[in-house]
Amino acid sequence: HLLFQPAEENGVGAEAVIRDEQFSGFNPDYVFAYHNLPGYELGNIVVKEGSFTTSVKSLILKFQGVTAHASEPEHGINPSMAISKVLQEVLALENNQLDHPNFNVITPIHISVGTEDYGISAGSGELHLTIRTWTQEDLEKLDEKIRNIGSEHAKTHELELSIESLQEFQANKCHPEAVDLIRQAAKENNFILQERDYPFKWGEDFGVFTQAFKGAMFGIGSGVDSPALHNPDYDFPDELIAVGAQLFYQLISLTEK
Repeated sequence: HLLFQPAEENGVGAEAVIRDEQFSGFNPDYVFAYHNLPGYELGNIVVKEGSFTTSVKSLILKFQGVTAHASEPEHGINPSMAISKVLQEVLALENNQLDHPNFNVITPIHISVGTEDYGISAGSGELHLTIRTWTQEDLEKLDEKIRNIGSEHAKTHELELSIESLQEFQANKCHPEAVDLIRQAAKENNFILQERDYPFKWGEDFGVFTQAFKGAMFGIGSGVDSPALHNPDYDFPDELIAVGAQLFYQLISLTEK
């Protein structure tokens, strides 16, 4: 079966596919997907056992206080101090070192407090974060720590706090058997194979499938000098389509043996 990924960039496509009644009862022997990789030689195959990509989640912490006249902030509850404290403590949790046992990346995305009305002391504010770890289990632990920090400072500053999570990507978990099949398929097609030491730090919606079924995601190099993913100058090299198709055909052949 060939599936073209829907709504991959916002992390909701794979979940929608798995929940679809047309997918119910479908139990594949293996699932495979590839992602093009700028910075690697054109057409090289890149594999890694275990996590191939990170687990990712975005969080929105919403703080609600009380507005007041800017000349009398003591009559209101301004969330700015709480937000600054939360941000400082949350960023102290980060370990953005690939070989660190508690690796994680915490990225502030957006911060807002009040409105551009200079006679009003802000009564609400938001802190938006994206967090990522090597595994789903570590992501949940980090999520809980951040929620606890937010709750503690909301309580200290007499604020109401609500937390929304969105755009979640599960780590692509590459099964050793599936990775071996990719290695064999690359060898039989005379493709150059590269083993990667660490997962990629970006998220990929295909992780929903590799968490549910035996499988793997692999990479195909799109050129050492290719602009990075999501760079406005990036241009997908069409010749990779043939490479991916050849590898998929070979994988089908190998799994039918």
